[in-house]
Amino acid sequence: MRYFRLIMMAMFVSVLGMACDDFLEEKSQDEVIPTSVTDFREILLHYQATPFSPVIYILDDDVVMDEYFFSQDEDDYEAVNLTGSLTWQPDIWERANTLVNNYEATYQDIMGMNAILDEIDGAKGSVEEIETVKAQTLAMRAYHYFMLVNTYGEPYNYNKDALGVVLKLNVPYVEGGLARATVGEVYEQIVEDLETASAVLNKYPKTRGDYLMNSTATDILLSRVYLFMEEWDKAVEAATRAIASTEGLFDYNTMPDLSYVINFTYDMSEVECLFGTVFYPSYSMDPTTEFLALFDESDWRLKRIDSKFPNDNGYDPVVYIRSAEAYLNRAEARVLADAQDLTGALEDLNELRRHRIANYTDVDIADEETLLTEIRNERRKEFCFEGYRWFDLRRYGMPKITRDFRTRLGAPLLRYTLEEKDPFYTLPFPTSAMENNNSLEQNPSAEAPLRVGAPIQ
Repeated sequence: MRYFRLIMMAMFVSVLGMACDDFLEEKSQDEVIPTSVTDFREILLHYQATPFSPVIYILDDDVVMDEYFFSQDEDDYEAVNLTGSLTWQPDIWERANTLVNNYEATYQDIMGMNAILDEIDGAKGSVEEIETVKAQTLAMRAYHYFMLVNTYGEPYNYNKDALGVVLKLNVPYVEGGLARATVGEVYEQIVEDLETASAVLNKYPKTRGDYLMNSTATDILLSRVYLFMEEWDKAVEAATRAIASTEGLFDYNTMPDLSYVINFTYDMSEVECLFGTVFYPSYSMDPTTEFLALFDESDWRLKRIDSKFPNDNGYDPVVYIRSAEAYLNRAEARVLADAQDLTGALEDLNELRRHRIANYTDVDIADEETLLTEIRNERRKEFCFEGYRWFDLRRYGMPKITRDFRTRLGAPLLRYTLEEKDPFYTLPFPTSAMENNNSLEQNPSAEAPLRVGAPIQ
């Protein structure tokens, strides 16, 4: 209970907005104890705030440094700070002023969720309220572990027996730290949490708009997890359940022609869950030419792409779980399942495009490989700069990608290469994590030599 007293102190100050001095005058710290389901719900809102590092947005092949404000002779401050991330360096976390790793913050969130799961059964509230918050906590814990294991563990479909991340499911401190579970073991826990959460949330009326996981969002995330595991039939099943309960896709054709901002809010029918805050520094990145070439000129997403791109908006954007993903998860799984359903996959693809492209005419694709490529390209466009692409590249086989980079206009443009199945596709643990856990084994990517750029011929 001591752990919860500290949690509630933070919650009353930051979430309920009470002045710190008044708070301390009214009650001692030891008296601040969560008792109701509402208390636990507020705690959960607090502990789902920082789910992953913004570095995930800039490791992939969709982005390049914007040189618009570069000078001829002086290094650009932002470019220097991001060199470790943009050129895939083994000391990515240790460089000065680099992007935060959020490793410790993510585990602090998980510890808070574990505390909720340990204590909520004794809270004041109805059975439905208690079970709902408990399920929402399980779903959010699963999301956090999904982000962790896809950052610091090898791809599941490549080597599920490789070391993943530490799997901590209870509150007490363990002397000497904990060793890493395998990727497969972490995924097993993720699936268990999500399946349990889905079963509970689907037996009660659906909620939406409270910034917590609902039944639809949980099933969308479950379909994503099964997609990564290549459990195609289960991915289809979870996605189908999500689509049946969603509010429907938002039609971009209904947006004003002069509007260029995509604001994913609960006012959009397809937004099932909003959560998290990801802090971006004030750097400027551009979409690559190759990526932009994928868009149809009548695609509303292309016209509004700048508003989605990470920039200096501080804690914006948040994390979104949208029903669009259910359609694309199901489409890809239908193509790859043993009981292949190309017709159904094509219907899913066309349904999404009708809501995204002006005057869209349904396409007819009979070839399996062509259809799969179109679906994955659609995924790339739909979820650009939402933290999906890097993880998708990992499960697609960790392909070779390159990035041209320099820190000032007067310097030669160098080409950096991430080789096929490069160890850096599994990021190194931060030094601080290694120092705080004597049982943590480092990834090989930390021991690689510094990556050197090659002159462009």
